[in-house]
Amino acid sequence: MSRIILVSNAHHDNQTEYLTSWFEKVVEVAKKQSDIKILELKKEEANKKNLVDMIEKENPQFIIFNGHGSDDSIAGFNKEILVSCTDNESILSGKIIHSMACESANVLGKRCITLGTKCFIGYKEDFELWSTRQQTKESQLQDRMAGLFLEPAYEVIIALVEGKNVGEAYRRSQDMYKENILALVTSKNKDHNTFVAKSLFSNFQNQVCLGDQTTTS
Repeated sequence: MSRIILVSNAHHDNQTEYLTSWFEKVVEVAKKQSDIKILELKKEEANKKNLVDMIEKENPQFIIFNGHGSDDSIAGFNKEILVSCTDNESILSGKIIHSMACESANVLGKRCITLGTKCFIGYKEDFELWSTRQQTKESQLQDRMAGLFLEPAYEVIIALVEGKNVGEAYRRSQDMYKENILALVTSKNKDHNTFVAKSLFSNFQNQVCLGDQTTTS
């Protein structure tokens, strides 16, 4: 039986374009697994109706949100609200959720757990992303500055795709954050060892893993 992963890639501004580009690294790992099926809602497809329809039709075990958000909601294309508290958060019941949407783990994530979501991995404050603002997928994937932020963030997803449980995946991500922060604070570049390191530390500190850490995708 296939493991079904559903991803919402908002892809409507430079920041969300980076998230979509870097998701290709997850796809590369998933292709090496014989039991994974990835379903993607990208750009205009990343809307509330399509999300609900896809969940009801395909019953994915693992749902990934790459977009913007708030403490009680996750948004898709052009910031259309996909999931929010006291509206439709129950559609995530029984799922593993990874949300790269600012603040969404703070209120929405906790609410989802109380309503039966297996695990919610996300950020309780803003997800900060530094980049050189490249415009093509190829150049975004080569952006070493963005990689400092996105590699540890996506390490959770990669570990889950590889069959690790949620707790192991979260620890792998946290360890990579620590490695990147150490590289920055020991850099001779003053911007790197102060401003960039501070932003990366914020992501490390605000990344949370709620729910059952023994579950797998």
